[in-house]
Amino acid sequence: MSQSTLKGVIIESLKELETDGDIVISTTTPNTIIDKLVHAVTKVYPTTLTEDELAAVKNSVNVTCEGFKLDDEDFQTHIGLTKSELEVVLSKLNSSV
Repeated sequence: MSQSTLKGVIIESLKELETDGDIVISTTTPNTIIDKLVHAVTKVYPTTLTEDELAAVKNSVNVTCEGFKLDDEDFQTHIGLTKSELEVVLSKLNSSV
């Protein structure tokens, strides 16, 4: 989930809580609240992949499951990221385990 998606989910949840009367938001700058909540969530769930990174992970799994062997020239075409970019994604995933 990207940070923008996470922010959108938090915004909708806060709006729903306020509509239901569970909370009252009395600030003119709700982004401060949202940013703090996003920061808190990413401390316990640090893996926030961009849409391109998530697509590359899906493509990698698909290529692996289908048994394709990719050379360096075809890698980025089929996966969507270079090998070095995908290594950064792998680091993000490993840090969240």
